[in-house]
Parts: sequence; structure tokens; C-alpha cells
Amino acid sequence: MSSKILGILGSPRKDGNTADLLDAALLGARSSGATTERLDLADMDLNPCKECRACDAGATCAFADDDDMGEIYSRIRNVDGIILASPIFFMGVSAQTKAMVDRCQCYWVERYVLKRRAYEGKVRPKGLFVSCAGSPKPNIFEPALHVVKAFFAAIDYQYVGEVLLGHTDDPAMGPRKQAAIVSAEAAGRKLVPGSPSSE
Repeated sequence: MSSKILGILGSPRKDGNTADLLDAALLGARSSGATTERLDLADMDLNPCKECRACDAGATCAFADDDDMGEIYSRIRNVDGIILASPIFFMGVSAQTKAMVDRCQCYWVERYVLKRRAYEGKVRPKGLFVSCAGSPKPNIFEPALHVVKAFFAAIDYQYVGEVLLGHTDDPAMGPRKQAAIVSAEAAGRKLVPGSPSSE
């Protein structure tokens, strides 16, 4: 059975720079034999977390069937890796991405309150982050990285790194973008269990 890698695009632009990095990473995963899927959060009906605390009792979201978040829940525990892709808006991940991350509070409860490890004794899935930012600030990605690492920790994935492309407002970014695409494809290959690149 082939490995499954899920790409989650948190950008409202389906064909922008962030989407290009995600697609390159998914291509890399496919080249290593994985089957891939891309979800575009901007096309999904995702409500923000209501902080109702219902998940405190059983580590499940009481509103999973009220919107499209159930589709994401159903995939998180059934793939071998997730590539999360978000542009940087005001020093953080996009609103679409943050809404999805916040709805994963139920997994945080599972791991840190109920002390249950979903992959105890098993190979943990891997998590990769790809992102673009218009700003040239050297620390532009730092706040988003904290969010992303907390997300992957909550769902009990092994965070394996990131591919970042800054200063996309630069008209001369072409060579840097191409280098980032090459890096994203290589990172996608490494996500696939058993592939030579993952060793």
C-alpha cells in the first residue's frame, strides 16, 4: 500500500507562490511513490473554534459535522504526512490556516490532558511547513513557525522542517523562488516512509 501525503493550502490564492511551493512538495512525494491530495481551505466551510470546552471530555469536536472540518479530522489520522502551506499575513499564518489549527484543540486535549499518544509504538506521521512572505524582514516567519510547530505537536506528528521563501514582493525573486521550489520538492520526497530521501 502506498503512503499517503496530504497537502493543506491555507492561502486564498490557489495559484500563488505558496501554492507553488506546496505543489512542488506534493510532486516530490509522488515521485517517491506516495499518493497525494491537496485541500484548499479557502474552498472549505470552516468555522472558528467556539472554545466551548466540549472536547475536554472526549477529545472530539462537538461541531465536527457542522462544517467541513470533519473532512480534515478524517484525514489527519489516516495519512503518513501533512504539508501545511500558508502565506504570512501580519507576521502570522493566514486566517484560513489559523481557523483550522484552532479547531485541532481536540487533539491537544487527547495528547496533553488525556495523556493519550495516537501513535504509541508506531511510526509517527511527518509534518512539513512551506510558506512565503512578501517582507524581507529576517524574522518574518518566526511567529508562524511557533503556531505550526504547536499544531504538529498537538496532532502528534514529527515536525521535520520548513521551506520558506521571503521577500516575494521583490521583482527579481525568480532565482530564489526556483531554488525554494527545488527545496520543497526534495522535502516532499523525504516525507515518504521508506524512500531513500527519508533515511
